[in-house]
Amino acid sequence: MRRREMLAAGAMIAPAAMIGSGIGSGAKAQDAPVQDGSLLKSGGRFVNRRSGEKPGITDLLATHAATCPADAIDPAALLATRHRLLDTIGCAFGGTLHPRAAGLADVLRDSGGKGEATVVGYPFRLPAAQAALLNAVSARAYDFEVMTVVIDRASVPSHHSPTTVMTALALAEREGATGKELLTALTIGDDIAARMLVAAGLDFEQGWDGAPVFSAIAATAIAGRLLKLSPLQMRDAFGICVDQIAGTVQNIWDGATDFKLPQGLVGRAAILSAELAKRGWTGIGDALLAPYGFYAQYTAGCARPEILGADLGKRFHGEAYFKPYPACMATHCGIEAGLALREPGRLSEADVLNARSITIEYPAGSLTGFVAKPFVIGRDAHADANFSYQFASVNALLRGSMWLDHYDEAAVRSPQIAALAAKSKLAPLPAGMRGSRVTVELADGRTESAHVPIASRHPMKQISSEAEILAKFHRQTQAAGMAKARSDRLAATLLGLHEEKGIRGLARLLGPAKA
Repeated sequence: MRRREMLAAGAMIAPAAMIGSGIGSGAKAQDAPVQDGSLLKSGGRFVNRRSGEKPGITDLLATHAATCPADAIDPAALLATRHRLLDTIGCAFGGTLHPRAAGLADVLRDSGGKGEATVVGYPFRLPAAQAALLNAVSARAYDFEVMTVVIDRASVPSHHSPTTVMTALALAEREGATGKELLTALTIGDDIAARMLVAAGLDFEQGWDGAPVFSAIAATAIAGRLLKLSPLQMRDAFGICVDQIAGTVQNIWDGATDFKLPQGLVGRAAILSAELAKRGWTGIGDALLAPYGFYAQYTAGCARPEILGADLGKRFHGEAYFKPYPACMATHCGIEAGLALREPGRLSEADVLNARSITIEYPAGSLTGFVAKPFVIGRDAHADANFSYQFASVNALLRGSMWLDHYDEAAVRSPQIAALAAKSKLAPLPAGMRGSRVTVELADGRTESAHVPIASRHPMKQISSEAEILAKFHRQTQAAGMAKARSDRLAATLLGLHEEKGIRGLARLLGPAKA
């Protein structure tokens, strides 16, 4: 049974239905707005689906976003935010190398407008909302940025940072915010994104792409904070943003370039939502839990509503998997198994090329999603290769590494990759095993195998060190053409941003890498 069917059956809807509905505050149950109105049959009677007068958790999060004191954020949370900022900006510079990056950059540059904010890696400026869009898409270009949230041992894959970081960066520059104000807004927004995601869980069966869906209100909180919205204005901004959420995982199934576009669109939408709210526009009253609000429309329901308010303003969550490889996270155990087989004393490149067969195993439940689709290269080689168990493992086996240029057209379409992919097959791991196992049958009939139960830098195992995050950052900025001295200055500025009185110095370092 899918999660939405379970909710419709009443298995998990009760807690969500009570929050913000007015139930328990004197309202009659039959008059209360329905929390999953899209599924409830009215039985021929009128059912009032207007948002409740007391929107509960929506009000709580809006008030928190608008008024949380900066000094409530502990130093460790603030450092984690600076690490996410560093990683995401590094990925944006790397993203400018993508062969299709110039298309969006050209369109937005030609659209004109006030030059309010810096465009990472480019020689022009854009209106803040457009800069947030382009910078977010650049950061997501190679699917390399920090991701995945963990709350109370619940780990859920996520893609928030391109949207949240770039919304904060663009608007902070326009508004003349201090480094601490930028980081405060970003920390609060990232925490809201994490809570909203874990409260629902990730369910691709609905068709929505969780990257823009769970980044949207968080980015709106960031924009509203930097625009100094009141709690009521913040609540309106949340509601306005819900009307602009979009993004389907069909683009991943189809190997389309635009899988990264919604990540930027919701950043632009967040700034628009906050600006409209500041000018008096009203939005959905209960953005999160109205009958046709966020959780009812874009998720399978709010299964764990308690996550939304637990230790709010005391604990700040955020993404913590600083990806070592530019590839869909789902493929990382298979990548590491392939790399393990290429360690000294195991398989050579010749062994791999002459292999009879390659078996790539994942848990049975992982073999039903888009990363398990047959590796067929369409019109965008990167988009198909990035989300492929087969490509990830055979590429690691062949090249003994995983880097941006492995997604160049010639690299993806190489005859060697094609031959190895043809020899490979997916299979389910034995029950109880997790991660991935790669087995290579050699030309002489012997087999070599490697099993990786959890990715080496997954936050449930070991979070990347600052030195590792810096090394990844420098490798990308310098691959884009940036001089080492400037890359060092940029990294130092980002890590010390909490002490900066403004971000103009940072903005000057964010232009073309080769300048």
